[in-house]
Amino acid sequence: IMPFYEGVSLTITRAVVLGATKMTVYNEIKDSLKRNPDASDPSKRPSEFQMMLPGSYGWKDTDYAKFGHASGPSTPQRLGLVFSTSVVTGLAVTTTTSAFTNARTHMMSNPGKYSGMFACMADVVRTLGPLGLYRGFMAQWARFGPYATVQFIVWEQLRFMSGLPGI
Repeated sequence: IMPFYEGVSLTITRAVVLGATKMTVYNEIKDSLKRNPDASDPSKRPSEFQMMLPGSYGWKDTDYAKFGHASGPSTPQRLGLVFSTSVVTGLAVTTTTSAFTNARTHMMSNPGKYSGMFACMADVVRTLGPLGLYRGFMAQWARFGPYATVQFIVWEQLRFMSGLPGI
């Protein structure tokens, strides 16, 4: 019966990393993009580096007043913010989970070969090199990028339509 549980530790670890990355990156990137040079609160203003990058600040959301914006966002502005933030989030999640996804695939396709997650990852690095943990990265991003984008746009739109504040 134990072979049925092969790779469960990797699946759980990947799920924890995925969930933590997805919500943290989405929230941080979205708040960073909403920073406004005219905000009265210095913590809501863009950094000097951000000021050098057009489009990396000044986005509006439903909490526009919190960031010192004079007016609320139009629907295209709000959805553009969610879309942009979701794309970056998809890339971050793919980057943080790719190694676990690849190790899980190796472990589950070779039952009994590995004593655990770290032994499997070490074998992948030994046989394929460090980039072996990121093998198939673009395919993983092609899967997760659109998923994250649709997920966050639907979540944010449902929250907006029900009168709840954005994430």
